[in-house]
Amino acid sequence: MQRLGSLVSNHFFSLTKFGIVGAITAAIYFLVMWIANSLIGLHYIISITAAYITSTTFHFLANRHFTFSATGDSHGNQLLRYLVMWVVNYVITLVIVSFCVKNLGLSPYIGVCVSVAVTVVTGYLFSRFWVFRARG
Repeated sequence: MQRLGSLVSNHFFSLTKFGIVGAITAAIYFLVMWIANSLIGLHYIISITAAYITSTTFHFLANRHFTFSATGDSHGNQLLRYLVMWVVNYVITLVIVSFCVKNLGLSPYIGVCVSVAVTVVTGYLFSRFWVFRARG
């Protein structure tokens, strides 16, 4: 029973830290997207791509060091696994945002909010159990 309590506590703690990193990542994402799309006037797909690259660079480093304390594993191995997760979540983002804009007539910002709700789940599962999982 004590092991179960420890397991739940561990997941809750990492999920909380993942949420904090995620909130900061989202702020970076929306700031870069707003600058690229609204101030510079770039197409929303280009703006999303710039925001995605910028924010996920922070996301990788913060989750590696802060959320999962996964500095014992090779940086290169984690980066390769993270890039797989990155591509999956990027495709999910583009599909959802494009659908929201083209089929529902919504703002790309609304589409990004919808995609974030989905990619938070896939991102946590990938990160916790594959990208930054404890070795040994």
